[in-house]
Amino acid sequence: MALRDLTLLALATLVVTVTATATFAGQDCDGTPADDTVRELAEKEAPADTAAGQYNIDELVARLRATKAIGFFTKLALKNEIDDLMDRFRRFHAGDGNTPLEKLRDHYNLLFMKVITLLQDGDPPLGQEIARARQILWAKLADPREFTRL
Repeated sequence: MALRDLTLLALATLVVTVTATATFAGQDCDGTPADDTVRELAEKEAPADTAAGQYNIDELVARLRATKAIGFFTKLALKNEIDDLMDRFRRFHAGDGNTPLEKLRDHYNLLFMKVITLLQDGDPPLGQEIARARQILWAKLADPREFTRL
């Protein structure tokens, strides 16, 4: 697998983790919405055209690889999860997968949340940058033309 593919996979992982954290933050233990304001903030997304110029995905991936906030074996596990998610997207865009886009979004969000959670104590600035790039990456993964460029 090419270095660029690994970079995109790492970013995808971050995106999934951040989104999942935002989803859980807006729910009680029984899964009901706790506060509409919290949920709205979690769902808030920057416009893709404005934010796209502000974020260098390759730089974020390099920072993620270099961070000491996540251990080596955890990074390997995240890479495997990202690879699995990217394979699901490949099958989805090829029309071979039975997974709907909404289900892919859920997987993406969970993975993103996981990454953000891992970074929150050890490297908060990186976690915040990755959280801001969440929607940009999702747009690239969900669009068949953009996905082929990754």
